[in-house]
Amino acid sequence: MWGDVTPAERLRAVTRRSVDDEHLAAEAADALAGFADEPASLVVACRRVLAHHRTHAPLWWACARLLAAAEPATAAALAVRELETDHTGERLGATLPLLDDGEIVAAIGWPEAVDEAMIERFDIEVVAVRVEGVDPARALRRRRSDHSVRIVDPWDPVLGRVARLLVPASAVGPEHALVPTGTAEALRTIGGAATEIWLVGGVGRVLPGRLYDMVASSSEEGLEEISMQRFDRLAGPRGVERTMEAAARVDCPVVPELLRPLGDR
Repeated sequence: MWGDVTPAERLRAVTRRSVDDEHLAAEAADALAGFADEPASLVVACRRVLAHHRTHAPLWWACARLLAAAEPATAAALAVRELETDHTGERLGATLPLLDDGEIVAAIGWPEAVDEAMIERFDIEVVAVRVEGVDPARALRRRRSDHSVRIVDPWDPVLGRVARLLVPASAVGPEHALVPTGTAEALRTIGGAATEIWLVGGVGRVLPGRLYDMVASSSEEGLEEISMQRFDRLAGPRGVERTMEAAARVDCPVVPELLRPLGDR
């Protein structure tokens, strides 16, 4: 596909991708592999792409792993494979319980992992909750699951019996997570109607504290920070785990080259 395109040209193409693109980190890791033989250039390339996508946690995860690796090209290939074979949705679907009559599953927005989780869970009635930071309509138009999903506001009476409330995380740190703006208010509104509240992450979303702080300090419109104590479980590629245990299981290093201010784009 890329033919004779140079690594720099590929990287410029990646920087123009939308920050909401689920495939951004994998594309970036593949492009950054072109700088693997030039450590100084790899650092500059990583910082450049991060300057354009400051709140994209999987991109920080991929860059940190490449910069810390003895063989960056191998690390890039591994990162791409892990990102493209993320099992979060599959394991979330397998873990969601059977529901009693009248119970539903609700998701803030309609994240890709929730869509994948519902592919074989025809027994579950699910609704997508609209909040200030995310309108699920666009994601629902391209969903893979065959569910008929209703979009509701946090005060809708249908949310009176929520077995699980699923909240997508843009980034997860040791004590806080970045979630769509309006999530905290939605949690207060739905409140005791939810039996459990699960944070939904995925490959590259859980970051060590210092990298998470870099992401959170660059937080853009549409995201807000919320305490991890608000959640009962974290759904990720390993399955659904206790929140603090899962947040402590970090699989990328802290790289000093990424802790300096990224500067202007």
